[in-house]
Amino acid sequence: SSSSSSSIFCPPFPNDQALDTYLASIAPPRELICPITQELLKDPVVAEDGHTYERNSLLTWFGMGRTRSPVTNSLLENTSTENLVSNLAVCSMAVAHRERLGKELIGICQGI
Repeated sequence: SSSSSSSIFCPPFPNDQALDTYLASIAPPRELICPITQELLKDPVVAEDGHTYERNSLLTWFGMGRTRSPVTNSLLENTSTENLVSNLAVCSMAVAHRERLGKELIGICQGI
């Protein structure tokens, strides 16, 4: 039959709860998400407001003439790019999250 010849890449989840549980298990912690892009951080920096952002996103934010915090809306005294400090701890956590997802994906692919 035609249905047996079609391959299923990813078997469906038995129910919505199983899907929600899986999605929650692979979602990055909120601390690893840039407040501007809503994406997993790659090159995180700490701004004057104490929050962590993706470097390029914050540079674009400042480049548009914005002088307020994207998170708190408080006025930032200094929007100089020299004041941005890499957040090495968050960077290593984001790398670890990517590695965990990569290993999981390899495991899924090996099971197909």
